[in-house]
Amino acid sequence: MAIAELLPLHDLIAKCNRCGFCQAGCPVYRVTGEEHSLSRGRMAIARGLMLGALDLTPDVMGALDDCLLCRGCTAHCFPALKTDDVVTTIRHAYITRHGQPVWQRILFRTILSDSKKIELAGRMALWAKRHGLASMAEKTGLLSLLDKRLAVANRVVPPMTRTPFLRGAHAQVPAPAQVKHRVGYFVSCGLSFQFPEVVEATLRVLARNGCAVTVLENTCCGRPAYSYGDLDAARDIARKNVDRLAPAVGMDAIVSECGSCSAHLKEYGQLLQGDSAHAKKAVALSKKVQSFSEFLAGIGASEGLGTLTGTVTYHDPCHMSNRFSKVTAQPRKLLKSVPGMTYKELPEADWCCGAAGSYTFLHHQEATGVLDRKMGNVETTGADILATECPACMMHLSYGVRRKGLPVQVRHVSEILDQAYAASDNAP
Repeated sequence: MAIAELLPLHDLIAKCNRCGFCQAGCPVYRVTGEEHSLSRGRMAIARGLMLGALDLTPDVMGALDDCLLCRGCTAHCFPALKTDDVVTTIRHAYITRHGQPVWQRILFRTILSDSKKIELAGRMALWAKRHGLASMAEKTGLLSLLDKRLAVANRVVPPMTRTPFLRGAHAQVPAPAQVKHRVGYFVSCGLSFQFPEVVEATLRVLARNGCAVTVLENTCCGRPAYSYGDLDAARDIARKNVDRLAPAVGMDAIVSECGSCSAHLKEYGQLLQGDSAHAKKAVALSKKVQSFSEFLAGIGASEGLGTLTGTVTYHDPCHMSNRFSKVTAQPRKLLKSVPGMTYKELPEADWCCGAAGSYTFLHHQEATGVLDRKMGNVETTGADILATECPACMMHLSYGVRRKGLPVQVRHVSEILDQAYAASDNAP
């Protein structure tokens, strides 16, 4: 039976001429060498499903399941086909017909749609990690017995020793010396629990640049649900954020230092375009969203930076690359503006690192192969600092550094700027 959900994508799928140029840009294909890992192979499967020549069985779905959704193929495709749109549509069709794993349903429809439940779940995971329970369960084989992905997650996720950052009115926000901009701060789930020090650095840098910041009461942006094909959950989360963030639309900007969050929020207008109650509000919200470096570079934030030493290189998160939100020059401009710091361009800087949210937990062998290529490129730069603007990338790149034993610090752009401002304050 033909998959009706693919019919609106008929023209996109039909444009694939099977040339194979997508081989050059697909990180997964470069690891597996499998045709189904390639955009050409995925489009062939989609064509079969659309025409009814294939049934959407678990085996067929398995052949599509290892896509990073990074659009690496799109950059090498003459018609610039967005394979990720096709894959997420098929994933949606699959869970509609066959249901979804219990963990996905609970995560996307119960936890990530409610900021209080996110904080509760995050605190529980943080407590287990901090007190060694996760590592003990891994050593005894309990994590693998429950789910092998849990054991992988425990190895990849870095130690978490800091207190998580709280949303809303309880958040501690530094005040600017002079208010020049009014900014709504969108709290990233990954940064608030894994890297709260990044959040603190971001808020200090914004204050330093005259920003009166309001920490928003948002929930998850919805990107994880969207990526797994749970489009209903993704739209439900988007509606909740559109309603809760309505007052922030009157501010100068809504800023997130998570590249995935900012990119997905910019797509709310498209995601909710058929929703009569939320479509216009979603478009208005999307227009206000900027990534951290996009906003900082836009207001000319390069004054008062102190001198730092070292060599820095930059990894483009997929969702900030030219294949998505096209925020590439701004983070580089900010890094190059730090006195005393040498900038070296990273070969294949915009290639996916293999994190792709939770991809590394579900397809760890493929993700590790992708990561090894990235780490090899990092080594060639001779950099001792690897900067980026995404918590999932920070997590996976840090894992790559530990795994390879490299003398490299993985830092967020905001942390480097914060350190430079502190150096200026402490200068004689």
